[in-house]
Amino acid sequence: MVVKTLKPQENLTYPSAYGLHDVHPEKNMQEKVQSVESKVLVGIPLPTLWFQQKRRSGEPEAFDKHEKTKANTTVLNVTATSDTSSTSTRNRTPSTFPELHFTYSRTKILLYACFLLLCNLIIPCILFYPLVSLTTLSPKAVIGISSAALGISSCFDTPMRLYRLVRYRREFGPLGNDTWWYLDFSMWIYTVALLIFAIPLAIAPAIPLFNFFLMSTVMLVGPVALVFLVSLFRPTLPFRCSSDPPGERMKPAVFYLIEDVAAVDFQHGREFRQALHDRWHASVPFQNLVTQLTLYWTLSAAIYCGATAAVSWSTSLNFAFAWTLGQLFVWARLSALGSHILTKRGLKKEREWWANEHPNEVREVTPKDSS
Repeated sequence: MVVKTLKPQENLTYPSAYGLHDVHPEKNMQEKVQSVESKVLVGIPLPTLWFQQKRRSGEPEAFDKHEKTKANTTVLNVTATSDTSSTSTRNRTPSTFPELHFTYSRTKILLYACFLLLCNLIIPCILFYPLVSLTTLSPKAVIGISSAALGISSCFDTPMRLYRLVRYRREFGPLGNDTWWYLDFSMWIYTVALLIFAIPLAIAPAIPLFNFFLMSTVMLVGPVALVFLVSLFRPTLPFRCSSDPPGERMKPAVFYLIEDVAAVDFQHGREFRQALHDRWHASVPFQNLVTQLTLYWTLSAAIYCGATAAVSWSTSLNFAFAWTLGQLFVWARLSALGSHILTKRGLKKEREWWANEHPNEVREVTPKDSS
């Protein structure tokens, strides 16, 4: 009879189906614990496990460095989230009809219009025609004196608007960024148009080329009309445009004009900017209305530039001087009247569309739109 002696190092096991256990319970228990730990730690990154081991082994410096790096990463993630939260807030789609609460003072608008007429029409004509008929000054000198009053109004309203936009950025500035030198669309386009407007005023009397001087108002309206035309094609923005960041499609220019003028000039602030963006994302008829108004003002400006050029280059200086200056205000008034009619009609269609799309919110739609 041969007796086989088992060595104690051998791992003798029996099938678990028989209810038997391993010969070496301590060793197998340790393996089971390690298996459970590996399953629990599947979702934990390897660097974290390494630093935990370092901490257990008594190396606190590596652990502290890891904790600081983790804290900095958390701060960066929070900052990135806060930057993108403004974009998501601006692009939110409201569940109810987004009203535009716009108020204004007719008296202030009337006084400002009179101020513009005084600086850009009345004073230049008062200086020009008496100097031409009552003095022996050359036309070059008369043009230089009478054109000095042109643009006086911009010396007041432009600095005031710039101060309000920069000093009270968080209250009136565009959404999504509080950098003080990020001006809005209207401020940039108005500044560029004024610089182009000053070219014929400064060069024409010195040449002298008086027909070019009479084109000064065209140099003011023309660049704005060109930007309006480009916006109709909805290009991708390479830089910020009011509240829209780079990379988004450009909205029709009338949208930015409404947003900026209401927020800054009429002091409705960022609440109006947000409400206008909510209206844009919630209402397709409103988008169509803004596009139609942009096209309307583009065509109207093109007609104005053509008519002014025809008068400037085909009539005498004595007639064209007052005509070209006065024509600007007549054109602005008639165009504003047509824009008002289109806006009323478009808002009515928008409410009908909203009532059909959201029949449960008819009571919220029926009040008159204050926009």
